[in-house]
Amino acid sequence: MPWLIGEYPWLWIVLFVAVSELQIAPHGALYQKLKVRIQGDIMIGALFPIHEQPTVKTAFSRKCGSVREQYGIHRLESLIRTIHEINRNPKILPGIQLGIDARDTCWYEPIALEQCMDFIRTAFAYREYEDCMKSTNGSSKMCLPPGVSSSSNMEIPIAALIGPGSSEMTKQVQQVLQLFSIPQIGYSATAADLSNVAEYRYFLRVVPSDSLQVEVITTLLRKFNWTYVTLINSMGIYGDRGISGLKERMDKYGICSEIERSIDNKETEEAFVDLAMEIFQPDRKAKVVVCFCQGETMAGIFKAMKTLGLEGRGYMFIGTDGWSDRLDVLGPVVNAKTEERAYSRLALGSFSIKLHSPKVEGFDEYFTSLTPDTHHNVNPWFTEFWEQKFDCTIRNTGDGKRKQCTGQESLKNLPFQQDNKLSLLNLAIYVVALALHRVQEIVCGVGRPGVCAGLLPVNGSFLRQELLKVNFTDRNGDTIYFDENGDPPASYDILNYQQTVNARGEEVFEYVQIARWKHGRMEFVDEDKIQWQVIEAATPNSTIVGPVKSYCSEPCGPWEEKIVKDKSKSCCWICRPCKPNERKTKSERCEPCGLGFKPSENKTDCVPIEPEFIRWTNPGPLAAIVFAAIGALMAIIILVVFIVHRNTAVVKASTRELMWVILVAMLVAHFSVLIVFFRPSPLTCALHRSLPSIAFAIIYAALVTKTNRIARILEGSKRILLKKQRFLSTTAQLVITLALTTIEIIVVATMLVIEPPNTRLKFSEDLTQATMLCDTTKSGNVIPLAFPIFLIAMCTIYAIKTRNLPQNFNEAKFIGFTMYTTCVLWLAFLPVYLSGYETEVTLTISISISASIALVILFIPKTYIILCRPEKNSRMSFITAKDIRCHIGVLQTNVDTGKKKSHKKGPYLGFRKSSIFTEIVEMSSDKKISQVSRETTKSSLKPTKNGYQKRSLRNSVDNSGESDDSAASMQVALDEKALRRSFLRREKHAPTGSPPKNEPSKIEKREESCQTDWSLPAVCSLALAEPEEFPTDFDTD
Repeated sequence: MPWLIGEYPWLWIVLFVAVSELQIAPHGALYQKLKVRIQGDIMIGALFPIHEQPTVKTAFSRKCGSVREQYGIHRLESLIRTIHEINRNPKILPGIQLGIDARDTCWYEPIALEQCMDFIRTAFAYREYEDCMKSTNGSSKMCLPPGVSSSSNMEIPIAALIGPGSSEMTKQVQQVLQLFSIPQIGYSATAADLSNVAEYRYFLRVVPSDSLQVEVITTLLRKFNWTYVTLINSMGIYGDRGISGLKERMDKYGICSEIERSIDNKETEEAFVDLAMEIFQPDRKAKVVVCFCQGETMAGIFKAMKTLGLEGRGYMFIGTDGWSDRLDVLGPVVNAKTEERAYSRLALGSFSIKLHSPKVEGFDEYFTSLTPDTHHNVNPWFTEFWEQKFDCTIRNTGDGKRKQCTGQESLKNLPFQQDNKLSLLNLAIYVVALALHRVQEIVCGVGRPGVCAGLLPVNGSFLRQELLKVNFTDRNGDTIYFDENGDPPASYDILNYQQTVNARGEEVFEYVQIARWKHGRMEFVDEDKIQWQVIEAATPNSTIVGPVKSYCSEPCGPWEEKIVKDKSKSCCWICRPCKPNERKTKSERCEPCGLGFKPSENKTDCVPIEPEFIRWTNPGPLAAIVFAAIGALMAIIILVVFIVHRNTAVVKASTRELMWVILVAMLVAHFSVLIVFFRPSPLTCALHRSLPSIAFAIIYAALVTKTNRIARILEGSKRILLKKQRFLSTTAQLVITLALTTIEIIVVATMLVIEPPNTRLKFSEDLTQATMLCDTTKSGNVIPLAFPIFLIAMCTIYAIKTRNLPQNFNEAKFIGFTMYTTCVLWLAFLPVYLSGYETEVTLTISISISASIALVILFIPKTYIILCRPEKNSRMSFITAKDIRCHIGVLQTNVDTGKKKSHKKGPYLGFRKSSIFTEIVEMSSDKKISQVSRETTKSSLKPTKNGYQKRSLRNSVDNSGESDDSAASMQVALDEKALRRSFLRREKHAPTGSPPKNEPSKIEKREESCQTDWSLPAVCSLALAEPEEFPTDFDTD
């Protein structure tokens, strides 16, 4: 059986009709009571909730509750009034009277479905009657069904159905009606599922889908930044489908729900209290409650909140069209004067969504003028409504529960508010009437009044097509038409429940329209007129008025990103500040800018970084430049002094050519400081890498050459030299200096080829700043400095070796002190430089200090003597010969190889006359010998007629070679054998055994003074250094 019904779905209708007949039989009188029928040529059916739904106990007996004024009586009376209005209009269905077949659903799905089946049964009965009439040639008595006395009393089937009010009932009724091709027009059913044409083919509606109402709710939430809400819905298609669509839309806009609950309309009061206790806990962050509920659910929640004393707690409600502007949702009236109801203060400030349905003009007067005497024959429920409204009885029931009505009661004396969907109901009635009018014109012809052959019964499929084509403007100026799904254009009114002052100056509670949603846009009438709920503050007797705050987390700052911990709660987050190189995207995320870019001022875009470079105006570079400028100025001044006084003793004794080279190199070193702070470019980078190292190489190459020469002279005084030492001239020293500098130039050039000079950007740690630097590795900086460091080391070694020169020869000591200080400086400089901290400033300061050290130690004393103590600037001031040490084999002396000239006491002899006086530079014997006076030296020379003649030397002075005016050396060879023979001869002729004399002879004195550890006879060896002019009266050999 189940598979058969599944294959032929119409069979279950037949089965349902049969079962219904069995159930209806005992309650036939009840069904007669639950409908209003006004006969007409074409019947229009309607389903209204005239009564409240039955309780659980009375559901089987179909005993409904009390009469519903707005949802029931108002709608039924509006239907009756509108049908009469259409029938009086000659332009609509001329010659045809519309009839009404209205049924009561009691807001209960089984009753609504049973009433729908009764419509179907009527259609079946009428079809049987017509078939019978055709077969019996019009004999109506034979064809009338049982209980029908005449053909005029024969019930005509409905052409279309209006209603019912709820989406659940509508779906169930449509599933039956579409099997019989009966169109259905909804005036209140808003469920989104009903837009499915494939499933609900014969359904159209004059109200928009809940999918658009969902859009209205999310627009409100976004408008007031309510991102964390509580969701409640009524059980059933309306609430379930609506809340499901709302959650999808909320997810799209990043709105979350803290808690979601659903409840049935028929739940007990205790169930609503439990729901309220769970939802409205004090620690809940969500203060906005969105209720996709029917009015009964909303009323139950308000009642539970009243029981729990939750007034003034700051909860904001957003209700759907199930609440709208209904007053019964707010409970019974507690103050007739102010129209305050039991739950008015709980609902203050809340929003509700109402389908755009303006008041029906004239209905208030029409309805309030009705009385049971004049209207009970039209509306069988009106008397029941009257008795309930005035709490009296018209009928003489004699139960004593109610008083007898006096007949003086009038609806005009009571507050009246018409149902908010009457205009929508009227719109649905006019849509059916206009579609029927178009069918009449097509079937009967345009302008032909009345019912013609073929018009009845109305073809449902044909009528549906004409319904979809309806397009007209109503009395309110709103255009009604249908899309392919049978949905009209959407329009909603946003209401705010307020406590206002009426025209009489009295405070009243009422719904006030604050906005309208139309064509997908929210337009506020006056946003300032929104009345917010009064919230009790923590301070006694104080309140807070204003929009409630309903969010999970505090909004992040303008430069903070949201980090969502739980993906299911996208509106609960923690705020993390964006990094300096990150911009904030529209999705509230921090996005890093690419390398070379930084966030803009508003942190929304990335802009290119303007590279910076070390500027002269910065404190560090400025100090380095000032220091270098002072050093360069001093070097220039000293260079000028040395050039001007180049022939003085101080300058000549210092090897003036090397000193000039050193001063020029110092100028280059100081100038290279400026190069470091130029805007980086390949040229400046190349100079930056080459000038300092080359300048240092020149300085220390000259110094190492100078110290090397002193050390070689010292070394030569310690051993017998058989030939003249080489490379002691000024030219040789300059060549050596140039050669050493060339090595550094080659190293620098090689590094520039290996690592071509270029620029690069050095970014700060936060990547928001970039400094333009020379693109050089550490090896590119260090390797060129390796050779100057080597020169410093060699110069230091030579300075240590020559540290004990005679007391007045301070040049070696000054060089030594310079090297010691330079080594300490460079040992401190290299680690700091290689660490990368302020490398440019560190380099420049080190360059300036290194150059200044050499300048101060080597040149300032000499400059002081030249400028301030000129009396010391003489050759005699630089004589330091106080010790004479004897060596065998070679006499090393400094002589003048200059121009020969006659001495005033005799002519020039066979050797070149020395124009200088000598200075002893070093002693090499292990024992110190007694100092020989200048007179001893003179006594060893014997004046002759032609000049001076050696007394004991047989070999002539070797005068070959050239020497300069600063320190030329001449070596005098000694005849060792002749000396030995002379010594042995003196020993042989000496008296044997004679006692020693008290006073030694001159020869013995000289031999004694020249005696050393050597076993050979010794002769005096003079190591001659710095030049000095001899006095004219001084004779020498």
